[in-house]
Amino acid sequence: MLTGAPTYYDRLLEGTSFRPNSPLGEKDSEDTARRAAARHLSDLMEAQACFCFLRLGDMDLAYLLAEQDGQLAGMPYSDGLVTGTRAQGNPGIGANYAARFRRAFEQADYVDFHERLWPMELWLPRLELQRSANLHRNPDRATSYLLLTWLEKEFKPFCQGKRIGLAGAEAGLLETLSATPEFQRAAAEYWPADAEIFFHQVREDGRNLNANLDLVKDDLKQFIEHHRLDVLFLSLGGGAKILCYELSRELNLRCFDFGAGLRALTYSACDGNRAARSTHTPFLYRLPFGIYMDAVEKAFPELSAEALLAKAHAQLLLEVQRKEVGWTYPSFEYDFSPENRKAFREAFQLYQTRCRRLFQCSPATVKERKDFLYFSGEHGLTTEGRAFYARLQLKSAVKNVLAKSSLLKISVGRETPANE
Repeated sequence: MLTGAPTYYDRLLEGTSFRPNSPLGEKDSEDTARRAAARHLSDLMEAQACFCFLRLGDMDLAYLLAEQDGQLAGMPYSDGLVTGTRAQGNPGIGANYAARFRRAFEQADYVDFHERLWPMELWLPRLELQRSANLHRNPDRATSYLLLTWLEKEFKPFCQGKRIGLAGAEAGLLETLSATPEFQRAAAEYWPADAEIFFHQVREDGRNLNANLDLVKDDLKQFIEHHRLDVLFLSLGGGAKILCYELSRELNLRCFDFGAGLRALTYSACDGNRAARSTHTPFLYRLPFGIYMDAVEKAFPELSAEALLAKAHAQLLLEVQRKEVGWTYPSFEYDFSPENRKAFREAFQLYQTRCRRLFQCSPATVKERKDFLYFSGEHGLTTEGRAFYARLQLKSAVKNVLAKSSLLKISVGRETPANE
């Protein structure tokens, strides 16, 4: 997350002494318990026409703790900067939604508390949440962060034969991609082709959520009622927690806080509302760079040149991000394996011709391009990047030498009169 002064979330992190190499850890080779828990969640939703499933992410927990500590006013909720090489994210809602946010977690039918995600386990004991014993939750730490297993194993069979709504900032992107042969081949094992699927791109592509939340809710009500949905899957940051709970009660509907599910299905490196890398990216399958960028330009026709270039850079970096089917890794975990490097090279060749027109469009695109060259050079991914990185290193070395020389001259100059 890109920040200026330390936020409440940053201060929570500073208070933790041990940090694991991977915040979520490795995917279990034997996932019998997780698959059973995912199946149980499906059974609960099948049995109840009115049902709300929520996930308590680390930024959601920080929001609730900040409210308890009277420090919610400092929590960030803006859409962030344009940058294809650095990650950022936040719940997208401000202090004015605190009561509704807390109520959703206290009364939702099922909450996954994400204990497996570091540092959730360390922070959760501080949370004062009043939930009835009759409500459901993930059975234990090992079966927390259940969305990934549910998406991999249960999403397709659960959706079949139902009227499904997919809503969020990436819904239009998924609608465009799902019509392509490339998507249909890649996603065949996970995509519920036998369901009646309807897509809803949220207002302003998910931007300005803090101002738009109740307008988004009204739009969703119309979408749900028009299509007579059986289930709504909503990806909308912190806003999804509030709206999933409220819509489930008001419309007697199954509502599922889908989180990064839309990004997994679209193989997206960026949240739909941002032109910056997501903080983490769950993985099911790859999609070709050209097909993806075609869909981005169609789904987001008003993107600025720098935003489009940033999304392209983020997508290139996704090729070398660590990935495993049915699991997620943060943006800073890379895997420069032969397979990932090959995928990067193939995407990069197309990027060179497709995106060249954007390189010199404005000072913002020039800077974005330099940031990408720096990354690709630092990690030895491209010839041009290596040359760019080497020049910067040389300039830095020369500056250091000159600086030391200047300091030496000043020091000698001060000592000379005394020596004379």
